[in-house]
Amino acid sequence: MSETLAIAPDEFERIQADLGDRYPTLHIFTNQDGATEVAGRFPVFDSNDKKLEAFSLSIILPPAYPVELPIVYEVGGRIPRIADRHVFGNGSACIFMPDDRWRCFPVSSSFVDYLDGPLRNYFLSQLYYEETGKWLFGEYSHDGKGIIEYYQELFEIQDVSTVIYFLFALCESKLRKQSMCPCGSGKKVKRCCLLKLRELRRKIDPKTAVSALQRLYMRQLLYQEAACRVLRSRQEKAGYLSRSS
Repeated sequence: MSETLAIAPDEFERIQADLGDRYPTLHIFTNQDGATEVAGRFPVFDSNDKKLEAFSLSIILPPAYPVELPIVYEVGGRIPRIADRHVFGNGSACIFMPDDRWRCFPVSSSFVDYLDGPLRNYFLSQLYYEETGKWLFGEYSHDGKGIIEYYQELFEIQDVSTVIYFLFALCESKLRKQSMCPCGSGKKVKRCCLLKLRELRRKIDPKTAVSALQRLYMRQLLYQEAACRVLRSRQEKAGYLSRSS
C-alpha cells in the first residue's frame, strides 16, 4: 500500500472552509500527484486594506501538515528565482527561517494565519524591496551564515563557538542543570544560565536545535569544524574522552 501524499481529511475540509471565507481566489484540491495543493491568486494588502498586488501561487501541503511547513511557489514569474530574492534553487520561496517557527507560525495556528502572517509579510517585503532596495522586516544571510546570525540574535550572543555550545545544550531531551553552562562561565547551568535556557527551550525544541547543527555541517565547513571542536570539548568535560587522546 503506497504512502498517502494528502493531508488529513478534516484538515482539508477546515482549510477549504476558511479559504472560502477569507481567500476566495485560492482553492484547495488534490493534484495529479496525489498531493494536497492550494493554488490561485494571493492578494496582498497594506495596513490600510488597500490591495497592492496579487501573486499566482502554488502551495503544497505536506502529508504531515501542520507539523511540516507549506511549500510555496510563486508561479507567475513575478519574483526572480534567485537567492537574493529569498527563493531556493528549486523555485520554492523562503518564507521564513524554519527555526523561527515558534514566532512566525506556531503549529497550533490555522492555514489562514499562515496566509495572513508570514506569507503576506513575505510578499509585502518583496514589493518593498522592489521600491527601496531594502527588506521591510530585515533579512538574514544565505546558508550557514544566516543560521548563525539568527541564533546570535536569539541567544543575544555574538561568539560563534558559544552559539554552538548553546545549540548543543538545546539538543538535550532534558535540561541538565548539573552540566557546565554553555556560556563558558565555568559554572554549572543551575547557577548560571538556567532561566535563559528554560526560556530558549520554549522556543527551540531539541529537534530544531539538531536540525540547525546539521544544516551548519552541510553548508559551511568553517562552522562544521567549529561545531566539531565544541562537541569534542563537551565530551572531554563529560569524561568521554581524555585530553591526551
